[in-house]
Amino acid sequence: MSIISPKRARGRPRNFDKDAALSIALDLFRKKGFDNTSLEDLTTALNVNKPSLYAAFGNKEQLFLEVLNAYTSGPTAYFHAVFEEPTTRSLVRMLLLKSVEVLFYNESPYGCLVVMSTASEALQKAGIQQKLVDGLQQHQQKLVARFEQAKASGELRQAVDSQRLALYVVTLHKGLSLQAINGSSKEDMLQLVEQVIDLWPSTI
Repeated sequence: MSIISPKRARGRPRNFDKDAALSIALDLFRKKGFDNTSLEDLTTALNVNKPSLYAAFGNKEQLFLEVLNAYTSGPTAYFHAVFEEPTTRSLVRMLLLKSVEVLFYNESPYGCLVVMSTASEALQKAGIQQKLVDGLQQHQQKLVARFEQAKASGELRQAVDSQRLALYVVTLHKGLSLQAINGSSKEDMLQLVEQVIDLWPSTI
């Protein structure tokens, strides 16, 4: 898929479709991982030369950051939107269902870009990996706070340990990526989500 016109100018190419470029780069990073995605992979997929890629995005790390921003504000915006759900049961159900939906957005499921990128050595050296880890930890703490509120309102059982329950949820959420990559079917994963919800420790 070409995202520029056949005629190119120096530096950033004319008629460069940045949104299309980010979408293509996202697929590459999800499929191969940041470390294994080469500049040649990117220039070939985007139909640009290296100077044009640098002119448009700066470098590979900067391109990844822009892809990550588009990913978290688009496909995985549910990550934060689920907190608008009225109960913790519906919150967790929506979190996991939306995750499965994003993982299986095409016939060959790839893992979550954020989750899988936390293991990248190159991103660690670039100082990006820690930001991803910090973001996931913040999300976990938001779950803890929400579970504490649910205990106070009587929605969750008083015996529930909010810290452990949040760890359980984020472990499941991260594990879905690995299961998708390792060949689990979408149907099996959806059934898993419903089983988790059936066992949810709510009082309602």
